[in-house]
Amino acid sequence: MLVDFLRTSKPSTLPEARRLAVEGLSILGGDEALDALIHVASENLADLSDPVVRLAEETVVSRAAGSLAGFSDPRALETLLKMLEHRHVRGVAEAFEILRDPRAIPTLVSWLEDDFVADAAARAISAYGRLALPSLLDSLCRKTTRHGVETRMSERRRARILEVLAESTVQGEDLSPVEDALEDPVDTVRLSAVRAVLVHGNIDQQRRAFRIGLQLLDSSDRGIRWDCEEILFEHFLVGPDLVEHQIGQRRTAGESECEFFPKETTLTILIRIDRKGKQTTGAR
Repeated sequence: MLVDFLRTSKPSTLPEARRLAVEGLSILGGDEALDALIHVASENLADLSDPVVRLAEETVVSRAAGSLAGFSDPRALETLLKMLEHRHVRGVAEAFEILRDPRAIPTLVSWLEDDFVADAAARAISAYGRLALPSLLDSLCRKTTRHGVETRMSERRRARILEVLAESTVQGEDLSPVEDALEDPVDTVRLSAVRAVLVHGNIDQQRRAFRIGLQLLDSSDRGIRWDCEEILFEHFLVGPDLVEHQIGQRRTAGESECEFFPKETTLTILIRIDRKGKQTTGAR
């Protein structure tokens, strides 16, 4: 019945019924259910002219792809590997988070450029552990350029790679490409490198990263300033003296402690990091 419904019903702006049918078949299992799920997962959404219908049906395809991870039949994995190359849907990444087939790693890393699937791809990559490290470091060193300028998608991919590495357990590995990223011209990449080095580096590397973080507090991007403040506070014990030195230098230079207009000054942020850090760690 569920199989017949999936094969005869048409995509629409209300995909709930088809998604529930997919979920039901994933629970029931069996060859007939697998055939139906592969059929749905392999749909050519480009044939749907209405973008709203296409977006709704993509959630059904994604759910079907994720369900394929529960089947041991080789056809399920073959379908997922084919989808990996042509279909950026969350369900594929979620399936490989479970299956951990190493063939998927390079493509999952490339998916970090896509805002719609980047979170799911990052979780899948993290599930591979050290196995994903070579692909991550290789992609970190590669920039996609257009007219001699790195694309925003490439910048996002490299920053997200560093975020994945910061959350991973890679102590003892050669992470020189991560340390090199501390000098990257892109603020978001440099900030992510600061966090990764503060997490995994030795004390000398951490001190260098902390200094770079202090420089990033002068960024014109408010989001970067906020994130950088949190990172420096989290790792305050790496450089309380560096914070105090910066505060002294800025006061000597006459920088104000303005908290509002036109924008919160870096000196104000440094004083807040210093105060919160000392309160939390008991440093004097």
